[in-house]
Amino acid sequence: MIEHSNANPEVCVIGRCDFATSIGMITYAACEMLGRSVPVCLLPTEPALRNHVFVTLPNGREIPICRNPERMRATLFCDVLWNGTADHNWRLVPAQGLRLATLVWDSDELPAEWVTILNRDFDGVVCLSPHLEPLARDSGVEIPCATVPLALDLEPLLAEPFAARGPRLRIGSVSAFHPRKGTMALLRAFAARYAGRDDMELVLHSNLAFGDTAERVRQLGASLGLTNLTVSTDALSASAKNALIASFDVFANFSQGEGYSIGAREALALGKVLALSDVGGHQDLGAAPGVFLAPAMQRVPARFPEIDNRIFGTQRVVAPADAEQALVAAVAFADSEGAIRTRAARRDYAANFAFGRLAASYAALVAPDTRRFRRVPPPPQVHLPEDFLARSRFRIAGAGGLSHCRHIVVPAHDGGFFSVFNAFFSNLVWDLEDERCHRVLPDWDVDRMVERLGPDHRFTSFCYGRPGDGNVWLKLFQPLYGLDDAAMNDPVILYGHASMPVSLHNENREPLLTYVHAYRLYHRPWFADLRRQYNRAFREHIRLRPELAAEIEAFAADRFGSRFMIAAHVRHPSHTVEQPNAVIAQADTYIARIRQEVAQRGLAEAGRDWGVFLATDQERVVTRFASEFGERVAYFGDVRRTRAVEDAAFDALSPEERNRDGHQLQHLVASQRDAWSARMAWEVVRDAYAMARCHVLLHVVSNVSTAVAYMNPETELLFVTEG
Repeated sequence: MIEHSNANPEVCVIGRCDFATSIGMITYAACEMLGRSVPVCLLPTEPALRNHVFVTLPNGREIPICRNPERMRATLFCDVLWNGTADHNWRLVPAQGLRLATLVWDSDELPAEWVTILNRDFDGVVCLSPHLEPLARDSGVEIPCATVPLALDLEPLLAEPFAARGPRLRIGSVSAFHPRKGTMALLRAFAARYAGRDDMELVLHSNLAFGDTAERVRQLGASLGLTNLTVSTDALSASAKNALIASFDVFANFSQGEGYSIGAREALALGKVLALSDVGGHQDLGAAPGVFLAPAMQRVPARFPEIDNRIFGTQRVVAPADAEQALVAAVAFADSEGAIRTRAARRDYAANFAFGRLAASYAALVAPDTRRFRRVPPPPQVHLPEDFLARSRFRIAGAGGLSHCRHIVVPAHDGGFFSVFNAFFSNLVWDLEDERCHRVLPDWDVDRMVERLGPDHRFTSFCYGRPGDGNVWLKLFQPLYGLDDAAMNDPVILYGHASMPVSLHNENREPLLTYVHAYRLYHRPWFADLRRQYNRAFREHIRLRPELAAEIEAFAADRFGSRFMIAAHVRHPSHTVEQPNAVIAQADTYIARIRQEVAQRGLAEAGRDWGVFLATDQERVVTRFASEFGERVAYFGDVRRTRAVEDAAFDALSPEERNRDGHQLQHLVASQRDAWSARMAWEVVRDAYAMARCHVLLHVVSNVSTAVAYMNPETELLFVTEG
């Protein structure tokens, strides 16, 4: 398990800490997203906060205050780049390491001062909306640009039940009362169709009002005769603001420019219908069903009172008729069955902007190769071009690289093959859910295992590779995470920035996955869910070597075809230690159960539409099945199994001696070090893959059965016991 402390951070976020404002939410997102993947600290642009020990994010995460910016290896600047002649916050960025700046803007031209600062003092620009990349280039930005949307804490909204329709259809907007936000256009569009209607209501809220805008909104509403209008400027808490948006049926905003439009995304996460101006940060929402974009054709100078009252480029105004048409279309849709049918799709689209979907993309800003290790694909709005990633790699490496622990290595242990495999795989399944863990690697190098266990260790189970074989994983499977064979054999790559798991068998997270407890695992009501969870990771990460996969394909095509296949995993009678009541089913019990299954499924015993795949470590079981089922039984012939003389020696033992470990095939082979071979591992793996292609698996307790269970969660598992 990777340590989650922010001690000794080497990545710093610089930004404003008023998290109730949109600019503060950029700081929040950067700290939370980067903090999930690397240790981070925060340098507030508010001087008074720099004396604090830490700042608490809205979700409760504590981020330490940066005490030594000069030791940072990467810095992400999240405040306004330059907010007028009195603003010098960009100078807080240290000169060394990777220096990135976020960009959010709502006209078609960046201030010349911004362009100068970016090209002179930063290595890359992180655009928070897709439209900003071309805007930055057109404005003269020369450093690499990427797009990673502003991550929002949308998961609580996505989990909310859909709100029921109230007695009045509510159109609402949560946006700053600023001249550029188009509030007047929304008022006029609503008044043109819905003034005075008892069944309609317009709700306008802002936590932030510029000048006398709020009063002018009220005055215009009164002059338009809007008795069904509510205007509020109370400082709502986050939960109260979310509850307000949840009460809307239509969220509307006809702003002249949008850098990101947080409120619209929050409304989309609640399944709301949207009526928006077709500008900037609204445009990438238009693909969601139930989003109506009003064309914005009229260009107006973009005046920014907060930046010395200067004009930077132009913005676009929605004509009254177009605003009215979009609003009417949204209202009609919100009052239809179509809105109910598509509300889940709106939520799915909004999930692209949630913390969980964007954490890996934020991590890639400062650790570019982490994006290869994540299972969750990035949202379509993310754009991380190679020139940006190359610059990040170069600058981070030049600063000495990030030194924190960021992956886990699971070594081989003295166990059967699927004991070793399941130990690795269970750690992979669970630790890759943790953003701080960038990858989980197997180290099945026999030389290192022997060295770790010590010269006096007497091996009892492991016999699946020889000293000098290197990482035995590569004898069977393709390299992981885009690495090559050389990298997965390199101890520097394997163990650099790595930790070992708390438990090789992962008992701390999956106590029932180990073989001695597996009987209880198979009978847990949540076992089906575990199978599906593990299968997702299996399909994503585990790939056989191509020549081995081709061997299984050819065997299945030849011996299985389209028949109903029953797999029988018949283990040696010495495998009683892990079985309930120390009793294990043998060949005759399996044969009887196969005939029972054939009859119960309506298959003719003499028919050719069913078959048996046999996986066993005993030659005598192969002979017995062949005599019973003839050509219907399929098995691999080139397998090392216990021979008649070995089984005869076992049969001569007393019952007490038979139930002791040491008589299983892998134990017999492990006692002869010169007989160790990765070939035996392939025989076990090959049987498991073939069993996972069958419709039914008859099995006892074993690590192999557990592996087959998640290799194919559709295979029906039937436990076989004597009596």
